[in-house]
Amino acid sequence: MSRGRRWTLGVLAILALLGATGWYWQSHLIGAGARWYLARVAAREEASGDLSQRRAAVVRMQRLLLLQPIDDVYVPELFDLLTAVSSRVSSGQIDLPWAAYVYTSYQRDLILQRPGGTPRRPFEQVEAAVREYVEFYRLEKRPDVDGIRLRDLTGAPEGRSFTIEEIEQAVREGRDLTRDDGQ
Repeated sequence: MSRGRRWTLGVLAILALLGATGWYWQSHLIGAGARWYLARVAAREEASGDLSQRRAAVVRMQRLLLLQPIDDVYVPELFDLLTAVSSRVSSGQIDLPWAAYVYTSYQRDLILQRPGGTPRRPFEQVEAAVREYVEFYRLEKRPDVDGIRLRDLTGAPEGRSFTIEEIEQAVREGRDLTRDDGQ
């Protein structure tokens, strides 16, 4: 076998190994990527004095958790909280219900302890608060939870999902959507 052929096979073997490793650890890689991206958004907006992307992310979270919109003074710190929690959620260390609890508890304490949002905690202190929640509640990765996978990000359907209109129509018609046939 020629030297060039061995070199090509070696490179292909290394790429295959990296691909398999990346596939196995994809939830951790997604979490690291999310954390990196959110930190970049925060740094860019801190430098420009803008809040638009951070506000949009916090407003989406408030809406998901059925919370009232929050004052802008709290947005940077709550966005830091989302950044600190994102990698733990994507890896499965904190599942979504616990992430919701951490977010709402942190927000409640933030409003009670610092009504004007000042002084704002640096990111390191926000991350330390998340670590305290994890340690206090002994949040650990469950073996049956994969974390966030590529199929979750691409929208590949794992099971049947319903729109709000479909759910409301089923309620009006008295249909049970949990049955496979939809009758």
